[in-house]
Amino acid sequence: MSPDSTEMLRGLARVSSLLADARDANDALERVGRVLTDVLHATRWSIMLKTRGDVIRISLARGLPQHVVEQTRVRLGEGIAGRVAQRGEGALYGNVEADVGMTSGALYASSSSICVPILLEGDVLGVINLSNKRLPGEGFVAFTDTDLTLALMTANQAAMLIRMLGDGWARSCPPLTQRPSSGSGARDGVLMQASAFDVLSRVTDLMTVSGDLDQVLLAAINGACRLLNAMRGSLMLYDDAHTELRIRAAIGMPTEIVAQVRVKPGEGIAGRVLQTGEALLLKNAPEARLGDAIPADLQAERYRNRSALSVPLKSHGRVLGVININDRSDLLEFSEEDLHIARVIANQATVAISAANLLQESIAAAEMKRLLAVAHDIQENLLPAIPVIDGIDVAGCSDPCAAAGGDYIDFFPATETGGGCAGCLYLACGDVSGHGVGAALIMAMGRAFLRALLRQETDLAAVMYQMNNLIEADTPSGQFMTLFVGMLDASNRSLRYACAGHDPALLYRPNDDRMVETESTGVPLGMFRDQLYSVGTVDIQPGDVLVLSTDGVVEATDIEGRFYGRDRLKQDLKELATLPAADMVEAIRQRVLAFSYPHALNDDLSLIVTKIGG
Repeated sequence: MSPDSTEMLRGLARVSSLLADARDANDALERVGRVLTDVLHATRWSIMLKTRGDVIRISLARGLPQHVVEQTRVRLGEGIAGRVAQRGEGALYGNVEADVGMTSGALYASSSSICVPILLEGDVLGVINLSNKRLPGEGFVAFTDTDLTLALMTANQAAMLIRMLGDGWARSCPPLTQRPSSGSGARDGVLMQASAFDVLSRVTDLMTVSGDLDQVLLAAINGACRLLNAMRGSLMLYDDAHTELRIRAAIGMPTEIVAQVRVKPGEGIAGRVLQTGEALLLKNAPEARLGDAIPADLQAERYRNRSALSVPLKSHGRVLGVININDRSDLLEFSEEDLHIARVIANQATVAISAANLLQESIAAAEMKRLLAVAHDIQENLLPAIPVIDGIDVAGCSDPCAAAGGDYIDFFPATETGGGCAGCLYLACGDVSGHGVGAALIMAMGRAFLRALLRQETDLAAVMYQMNNLIEADTPSGQFMTLFVGMLDASNRSLRYACAGHDPALLYRPNDDRMVETESTGVPLGMFRDQLYSVGTVDIQPGDVLVLSTDGVVEATDIEGRFYGRDRLKQDLKELATLPAADMVEAIRQRVLAFSYPHALNDDLSLIVTKIGG
C-alpha cells in the first residue's frame, strides 16, 4: 500500500474513533480540535461557525492570539473563510499569503493552508481553517491532497455532531442560522445520526483492514439502506473507458439487472447526478424515469414508490460515481434528513474509492519501477567491453534520461562476427524513438539482429536492408530506429559505413585541423519495408578522432532553452583531441551535463569516441 493511501486510511480511522463518542457540545468541539492537531498536524487552526447576518465567528482555535479569536468577524465572500463558506467547497492553498492574502491577523509560519466548509443538508454552518502543518523531526511542511480529504471528512462528521447535539451545541457556540426542529422527529433524527456513526465506523474498519473495495462499497450501500429504511439501493462507479456508470454494489436488486445496467452521463436520474454533481431528493418522480436505466427485457422490475435519493461520489470536483436509494419499506417519502445521511455515507465511500485508487496506482507504479529496473540492468549488461585492437583506442557511454532508454551503442572486433578482418572494429550507434521499457526492448532486439546479421553478411547495405524489414515487422506503427553502423579498418585506413537516418559521425583530423561529417545513406529502420541502403567510405589517418553520438548530446538544452549543438560538440573534439578515448567521453559527458544544469536531460545521452593510433 502506498504511503498516501496508508496515511489516509489511518487518519480516517482516527477521525471516526475520536468523533464517534462525543458526549456533549464542549466535548465535541475538543474532539474536532484533537483531530486537527493529532491527525492533520496543524499547529494553528480555528473552527468558525455562522451567526446571524451571515457573519462567521471563531468558536474554538489553537495557535491564535486571544484578541484575534475574540475580534475576528468574517462575512460571506471575505477572505479565505468567507469564500469557502460562500462557495461550499474546500480549498487547499500552496501559498496562502500570495494567493488570497492573510485573514487571521497573524503571520503564517508555513505558506500552505486548508479551509473546508461544515455542510449540513446543503447549508454551510461554518468552516474549519488549518495552517502551519508541522511534523516531528521535519519542521513545517505543506498540506497534501490526503490532508484535504481528511479535513473534508472531519468537517462532514462535525456537521453530523451539530445535528446530533442540537440545542446543546447551540448553547456552547454562537447561534446558527438554521436549527434542528424539536419533537419526536428530531429525537428520531438524533438516533439516526448516531447509527450513521456506526455505519461510518464499520466502513472505516473495512477500509483499514481489507484491500477489497467491493466489500467496503457493499458495506456502505447496505448500511445506507438499513439506516434509511430502504429496500433497494445501488452504488455505481463511472467507467472512464466506456464513459458510463456501472453498478459496483447493490442491495435488493436481481443480479441480472445489476449486470446489465449501463447509464451514460445525462441519462436518467443517476446520469443527471453524474453530469451535474448535484444530489437529488425525489418525492414524486415519474416511474419511467426511475426505471429508465433498466434494460427493456427487465422492465417488470418496478419501484414500490416514487420517492428516491441519488447522491454523487465527489472527489476534488470530480464525480466518481453515484449512490441511489429507493423503496422505503414503510412507503413514506425520503426527507432532507435522509438526504444528509446519504451524503455522509457517499463521502465515506468516496474516501474508500480514492484510497483504493491510490493503492492501485502505487501497485502499478511499483510494477513499472520493477520493470524499468530490469530493463536498466539488461541495458547495462549490453554495454560493450573495451576491445584490445592494435592502433585503435575506443570508449563509450550511454546514459538514459529515464530508468531505461532507447539509445544503442556497440563496438566489437570484426572477428567476433566471423567477418575475418583482423584488426577491424565494428561500431554501432542507434536511437529508438521514445523512452522507457518499450524503447529499451526494441533497442535490445535491434542489437541482437545486428550482431546476428553481421555473422552472416559483411555487406553493410545488405545488413541494413534486412535490419529494416525485421524491425518493421516487429515494432508498433510509428516506432522506428535510427542507426549508424561502420567497420573501421585501421590497417587499410578506411571506414565503411551505412547510416539509417542517424546523426552524422564526426571525424576530426588534428594534423590539418579538419572536420569531416558523414552522410545518411537511407531512411530510419522500421518505417517502410524493403528500403535500399548505400554504403559510404571515409579515409582514416593516424591521429584522427571519430565521434558517434545520439541526438541527446546536440539537443541538450540550457536554462534558456538553447541547444548544445553540433558546433559546440565539434569544438569539444578540437579541445579534447589529445586525451585518451575514455577521458574524452567523460569530459564531453560532463560538459553536456554542466550546460544543461540545473535541468535534467530530456533525452538519452550516448556517444562513442574512437582514436586512431600512429
